[in-house]
Amino acid sequence: MEWQLEITSTAEPAGLRLAGEIDMATVPALELALEPFLDAGGDVVLNLVGLTFIDVAGMRVLADTASQLRLAGLRLRLVQASSHVRMVSGLLGWDRLLGLARTYA
Repeated sequence: MEWQLEITSTAEPAGLRLAGEIDMATVPALELALEPFLDAGGDVVLNLVGLTFIDVAGMRVLADTASQLRLAGLRLRLVQASSHVRMVSGLLGWDRLLGLARTYA
């Protein structure tokens, strides 16, 4: 099975819309897409409405990005995160770092 991740830039708000699956195979594409935002000097919004799966490798990329932005006084905002994303971030203890409330069942 081939894993796919569709990454689309968004202008308002500045960030990315992600659809598909983030795993070890698609992490390099996500890292490459996030790289310009680390030096851009603004908050970054990731719209996860189309994200169907994320593994620990993908969550680590999001947590690392959030940490790097936080050092610059900025933040990473995840919007329209599925219950799967919220659950995985909560299990890893990264839900607060990623701005996700513990609202999963």
